[in-house]
Amino acid sequence: MDSVHCKQPKGAGMLEFDPNHSHDLVSSGEDRIAWARAHMPILAGLKKRFGNERPFEGLTIGICLHVEAKTGVWLDALKTGGARVIITGSPGSTQNDTAAAINTWEGVTALGHRDETFEDHLDFCRQILAEKPDLIADNGADLHSFIANEPEFAELKDSILGATEETTTGGFRLREDLTPFDYATWIINDTEAKQIVENRYGVGSSVVDGVMRATNVMLHGKKSVVIGYGFCGSGVAMRLRGMGARVVVVDRDPMRQLEAHLEGFNTATLVEALEDAEIVITVTGRERVLEKEAFELMSDGCILANAGHFSTEIDLPAMESMASDVKQVRDQIKQVTFKDGRRIFLLSNGNLVNLAAGDGNPIEVMDLGLALQSLSLERLAQKGRSVEAGPHPIPFDIEREVARLSLKAWVR
Repeated sequence: MDSVHCKQPKGAGMLEFDPNHSHDLVSSGEDRIAWARAHMPILAGLKKRFGNERPFEGLTIGICLHVEAKTGVWLDALKTGGARVIITGSPGSTQNDTAAAINTWEGVTALGHRDETFEDHLDFCRQILAEKPDLIADNGADLHSFIANEPEFAELKDSILGATEETTTGGFRLREDLTPFDYATWIINDTEAKQIVENRYGVGSSVVDGVMRATNVMLHGKKSVVIGYGFCGSGVAMRLRGMGARVVVVDRDPMRQLEAHLEGFNTATLVEALEDAEIVITVTGRERVLEKEAFELMSDGCILANAGHFSTEIDLPAMESMASDVKQVRDQIKQVTFKDGRRIFLLSNGNLVNLAAGDGNPIEVMDLGLALQSLSLERLAQKGRSVEAGPHPIPFDIEREVARLSLKAWVR
């Protein structure tokens, strides 16, 4: 399989790439991006304005966000606004042809490839920060974690103008685990627009799509356990029910359990839910939601997927230690056989199933989500350190402007 591999940075402000990807790969990526662009009118309008106003002139934007076609449309808008852009994705989510196409653009660099390991991913994050970005758009707080913990990047605490964070997981890490920064990080995931439109409807649809693409099994009638009933989990449960699955919701928060109950879902403890479950999907944004004890409860043939940001929602080392055999049975399915003969079918190595096995959230949904990113980065480029430092929701007027633009684009 063709892939896009990066070399180490060479010289000040430069990244050199191995140009061994084929013309066909680039052409395929260009076609993907063109298809996405045709369905992203909000970003089209922003790109036009950015081209006139150049709000990112002279600035470098470092990005950790999935490298796929919709993201490519966004990067085009940012570079049109004057930005130099360096981006990496996540393990299992990078579209090689999209990355190849992006790397032909002046002023934009994509690091990564479809089969990268988590260690590769961390190295790509380091390469982004080595380029001393003025703004960062983070995903899971990976870039923030390096700035906080590695002396090599400590100076960025004083130079970065501001940042955005896309995810639930990243919001948790910024608020609970990392020392506050002297610049603002606006949490895209705190907005109603992100939570309702992208998380509930976008993630809900794309996760079910990813599971079906990976497995080709019928969902109707299958006992399907959704672990985590936030906005993403509620969307997954809703879409599974729409496909005729028998959905059971697990959440440790009694308010979320009550909400799921009032929405008509069965609720249960993890132990109760895993008994004879046929499909299990984690959607919590937390680590080690499923550990050794959970694997011991799963019945033979259970399909296991993760829709949270990191594969660490599933304790994969514990699973492997219990296995007598692991083999790849389909492109996105590993059969893990335990010593007692039971088999669990793990999708996408525990990576985000909607991106690893599918194309991620619907194009129009990401038009909204990436518009939130665009206007937030524009404001941070303008206001910089004059805005309140630390993790906060994005300004209310930005969210409402994106909602207005979405209504204009979607309502006929």
